[in-house]
Amino acid sequence: MEFWKAIEQMDFNGRGSKAAGRWIVEDSGLSIEQLKEIRNVTNRKASYMMRLLNNVTGVGDDAFSDVCWQIIANGQEAYKNATVESTQEMIDNNEYTESFAYAFHEVDDAIEEAKQLSERNKQLERIEQIRKTGGGFDQKLVAAFEHADNGNKGKLALVFPELFGHLVD
Repeated sequence: MEFWKAIEQMDFNGRGSKAAGRWIVEDSGLSIEQLKEIRNVTNRKASYMMRLLNNVTGVGDDAFSDVCWQIIANGQEAYKNATVESTQEMIDNNEYTESFAYAFHEVDDAIEEAKQLSERNKQLERIEQIRKTGGGFDQKLVAAFEHADNGNKGKLALVFPELFGHLVD
């Protein structure tokens, strides 16, 4: 999905940050890698806006950040046409809301969840490989883990995080 189309379809101005973030994660059809790219491009564009528009007045740092993110949420034309004067008018008319950046907390959560799932899957594959090859200390650890109660599984995960760290909560 093209960057500006994704921003438009997030519909921050209509949905708010949480729902816009949920939409891009759950309904956009974008992969984790694509979500990362959208997040990264948005962060770069926000940084650019902050450098470009640093001469506006009448807002503190937090509200200034909100205004810059709002310009991105307003779409490609707003971004391309943003000037100190047009942004000052947004500030003077209170034409911005608290940060579009918050929508990307949902993306960060999805990325972290995918990372944890990947680590869990790697550990499960390693354990399966240990079962197949047989013998040795690791195989005995896997057998102990499989027969342990939840408390002892937790202890094994603490001592051997490379084998069991992502398999217990």
